[in-house]
Amino acid sequence: MGKLIFILGLVTMALASPFDDSFFNQRNYVETPLGKSIDTATLKLLKEAYNLAEDKNVVSSPLSLMILLSLYNSGAGVQTKEEITRYLGGADFETAYKDLSVRFADLNPEALTVANKVYVASKYNLKDSFTAAAQSYRSEVDKLDFGKKEAAAATINEWANEKTKGNIKDPVKPSMLSEDVAAALFNVIYFKGHWHVPFKAEDTEEKDFHVTKEQVVKKPTMRLTQSLFYAESPELGARLVELPYKERGFRMVIVLPNEIDGLPSVLEKAAEKGLLDEVFKLQPAGSDVELELPKFDIKSKLDFNEILPKLGISKLFEEPALGVVQDQSVVVSKAFQEAFIKVDEEGATAGAFTGLTIMPISLNLTPPRRIPFKVDHPFLYLVLHEDQILFAGTYVSKV
Repeated sequence: MGKLIFILGLVTMALASPFDDSFFNQRNYVETPLGKSIDTATLKLLKEAYNLAEDKNVVSSPLSLMILLSLYNSGAGVQTKEEITRYLGGADFETAYKDLSVRFADLNPEALTVANKVYVASKYNLKDSFTAAAQSYRSEVDKLDFGKKEAAAATINEWANEKTKGNIKDPVKPSMLSEDVAAALFNVIYFKGHWHVPFKAEDTEEKDFHVTKEQVVKKPTMRLTQSLFYAESPELGARLVELPYKERGFRMVIVLPNEIDGLPSVLEKAAEKGLLDEVFKLQPAGSDVELELPKFDIKSKLDFNEILPKLGISKLFEEPALGVVQDQSVVVSKAFQEAFIKVDEEGATAGAFTGLTIMPISLNLTPPRRIPFKVDHPFLYLVLHEDQILFAGTYVSKV
């Protein structure tokens, strides 16, 4: 029986640029069934990744995995299909993920690259039906001699390096490959966004960050006072704030637990029903938000062989798939993801935002108080395109 490898890569960089008030005219997001299913699947995976991580600083693109699961599903066995369908949240997910892959492929590649690649071993051919499925996801399809491990790894890494503009290097080691590998599926998500809201480098200073109730470290912390979208969630025990990107449709949402040690509880609740309902409760704050946000740079390597069974997906490692490689049954032998995110004030320039909040006249003419949003303890973050979560992560800091 042949082996099949899932390899997924995500790289995202958040940069800063002047605020453009046209953002508020563009902000017409709608919650969709696909967005909701991505939401719940994302938070379930993030919880498991967080629980398994040693330092608890995690970045992942569950969507990257979902796209490959959807593609693999077209050739998978019966029980595997049932597990994937249950996790992805509906019987018609293949059409939805095909459409999403096509739509993302047509977006500005300078902002977002979503790329799929299928390699089949030189001695095999893909089934015609799987080739057609791969092409419908805008996947490139090529042959590769996995037995020549060094050369095969170099070819794969060259593709990953190109698609991530040099930010993910050598994700595939020759030791991962062998002549037993019949095919490999790859997905890369690359995102580079520019803040609408300017962070000035000269305002960044060392501030206390409470890793735990007992442990405090100093972290370079950015500062911003701005009218932002904001919400409070008694159900989660957290507050949320949104940072829009200059690129249309993209935004980052910070979910800050009310308690220093509240992140595990927030993750547990989010894994049950997702976060999208809370994100759609974000509204203009009505006054300036005084935001303090640490700069962070996280790299993660996730072993989906360990995580997927915790999500109810194990049969793809056991049940032969007959619909992928012609005249050959395969199982997935390895599934992993390498990802990183960098959030800082790079590229900030002077900018201004002017907004008018119309309120009923009152005899009390005192300006509305500012809302402090001090991100000084472990938190959760999301980056979305419209209502689809591109990636999610947790930040706990390091000593």
